[in-house]
Amino acid sequence: MHEESLMRSLLRQIEELAEQHHAVAVEEIEVEVGPLSGVEWLLLSSAFDRLKDATLHCSNATLTIQNVDLLMKCRDCDCEFVLPDFKFVCRQCGSISLKTLRGDALRLLNVRMEVEDTIAVEHYTSRGVD
Repeated sequence: MHEESLMRSLLRQIEELAEQHHAVAVEEIEVEVGPLSGVEWLLLSSAFDRLKDATLHCSNATLTIQNVDLLMKCRDCDCEFVLPDFKFVCRQCGSISLKTLRGDALRLLNVRMEVEDTIAVEHYTSRGVD
């Protein structure tokens, strides 16, 4: 399953972030899924539920998935518009020269983690002068 492989990779990335920031636990993971990403959000969510218990920091985390619209920009008239029907034609001028601005990827947006509150204390030894 494609989504399981993506979630394994995503959890690996998040575990590395948690280690870098000395996290005690990851509380929430927020991702964005676009209609051209090739990712089924239900399968991604299911993969998360299956895989999170095998991680050190993410076992109690929640996954928030934002499904975003396909946002396009016409290269001819600079019109930006949402493309709901997969008809790749500019709504304003009819051009087929379009650029995808959003909605063609799975993106990690935010990771909320509990970080250990530690204060580094340095100990100095005072010596008497002879």
